[in-house]
Amino acid sequence: MDDFIINFMHGYFSVMDPNDLLCMMWKWQRGDVSRIAGGNLKEALGRIKAKTFVMPISHDMFFPSQDCETEQKMIARSEFRPLKSVDGHLALFGADPEFLAQVDKNLKDLLAIAV
Repeated sequence: MDDFIINFMHGYFSVMDPNDLLCMMWKWQRGDVSRIAGGNLKEALGRIKAKTFVMPISHDMFFPSQDCETEQKMIARSEFRPLKSVDGHLALFGADPEFLAQVDKNLKDLLAIAV
């Protein structure tokens, strides 16, 4: 735990301007795409026309896979492609090579789809 706090948390967050973190929190609290459709999430997500892969991370406590799957079903031309990592949301920091390989494969698949 000490190693994680010192080498990751301190190393990552201590160099940030605290206002950047406050801005991120503000964005997370207010980042509601349904606002463009009068609060109707299904309508808002239904406006997405691009081929979309919804790729939640297993064990992510910020964006649980079940929530992402529910939202994915509201997006036409989308696929649910969950990624596996016990690191959860922290997998986004690139410490899990198997996670990165999954991301790479899915992005290659997505980019290979003819429009």
